[in-house]
Amino acid sequence: MNASCYAAQKLTKKNVKAAASDGFSINAVLTYPKNNTQKEFKTVILLHSLGYDSGWWGDLPQELLAKNYAILTIDLRGHGKSVYDSSLDRVSWKNMKNAAYEKYPEDVLAVINKVKEENPKRIFFNNWAVVGSDIGASTAVIASDKMKIRPKTIVMLSPVVKTKGLYIPVCLAHLDNVDILAVSGTDDTISKDASNYLSKFAQANFVGYTSDSQTTGMLMLKNDTRLSKIIAEWISQYLN
Repeated sequence: MNASCYAAQKLTKKNVKAAASDGFSINAVLTYPKNNTQKEFKTVILLHSLGYDSGWWGDLPQELLAKNYAILTIDLRGHGKSVYDSSLDRVSWKNMKNAAYEKYPEDVLAVINKVKEENPKRIFFNNWAVVGSDIGASTAVIASDKMKIRPKTIVMLSPVVKTKGLYIPVCLAHLDNVDILAVSGTDDTISKDASNYLSKFAQANFVGYTSDSQTTGMLMLKNDTRLSKIIAEWISQYLN
């Protein structure tokens, strides 16, 4: 889907602001095809890399919206627009301790609950998937384990076993019917090793994929022009 087609597509876009359990403000954007009669949407949550924000997803949002999915892009704590604590002091990810990063999964759940609260006549998370990159991938696994209705699939870009206190093998082992796509860059031996290790804990299909890009995380989407379409096609096998 090229930029002009994306611009012409009729979309509803809503800013979402959720208060985390400690009062930190978590910001997100919910975007979905404009349809006054549609009540339930297949939804994809996008959780970005450490040090980035929700504006770095390249063509992936367009590919997903072209399939008539809703997308929820979340700025994780300390990133993008999610940088203010309960005292309205500005907080950067660069200065956060592991205890703050460990709140990421609960932050995501707070946003999901806020979407449900603000859209009582629409359903977004009965048929859903999640894409996460490095720390976003770890957050996706742990948050999914806490959800009553699990995602149909999880896509992990540059997965890690443990980062900033987020350890995922045990949670991954709880996701009985959730297939995983793990994407690593051509030269990213760390993520490939992590994928091999994590595959031992997966209870469903765990597929490793090597991108043509030599970079890692979200940068693969910019350097590998096929990757966004590959991810969207993978997800479409589950949100059908």
